[in-house]
Amino acid sequence: MRRLARLTTFLFATLLCATAARSDAILPKPVTATYEVTYRGIRAGQLTFKLTRDDATGRYTYETTAAPSMLARFVISSAAVERSVMEIGPDGVRPLEWSLEDGKSGADKDGRLKFDWNANVATGEIEGEKIELPLEPGLQDRLSIQIHVVTSLLRGQEPGLIPLIDDNRIKRYSYVKKETTSLDTALGKLDTVVYESTREGSNRQSRFWLVPKMEYLAARAEQIRKGKVETVMVLQSVQ
Repeated sequence: MRRLARLTTFLFATLLCATAARSDAILPKPVTATYEVTYRGIRAGQLTFKLTRDDATGRYTYETTAAPSMLARFVISSAAVERSVMEIGPDGVRPLEWSLEDGKSGADKDGRLKFDWNANVATGEIEGEKIELPLEPGLQDRLSIQIHVVTSLLRGQEPGLIPLIDDNRIKRYSYVKKETTSLDTALGKLDTVVYESTREGSNRQSRFWLVPKMEYLAARAEQIRKGKVETVMVLQSVQ
């Protein structure tokens, strides 16, 4: 479950060269995308990511659900849901609430966070541990970081170094553009830009093949540990 959840931390309209005033108004569009997942070459099932917007409040909800293979059901439940509620304004993405329900009996692997931007504190509980961390500009949760990356690229900005609450502390991930390439997918050949995400002191890295003409949706994502590809996600469908 955690391996798949870590990769979802890192998943992500042509790059717009707009003025600062116009870029503030650029917002991601609602989307539902489904990925086929393999772990060390073994099929693990599918993950679906859904971004919606509440017209009444202007808030966005981003959630992921799983349809694990028979073997992967020992690791992740089909009832597992990870969700982030956020607002997007001139300063970018600000998470408001994050939750993870692993879909199994008991709550020892579940998590929840509330972001109070007035008091500048995030509080909650993750895997039974109480969390209270100070907020800082640009701080994200494990799902909102994906929307932050997309929103930044849509506004003509590089994601750069992003602080993230993961487990019980703040970690910092760097996103660097590596190359452009074409990729054969279930949706045909897609032109992509490849980004690599790393964290200082970690032996893991992630690579994403983002599609500019699809608002930087990831056509493929890989998680690499000690130089070896472990988890691969490949785009199957988009709504």
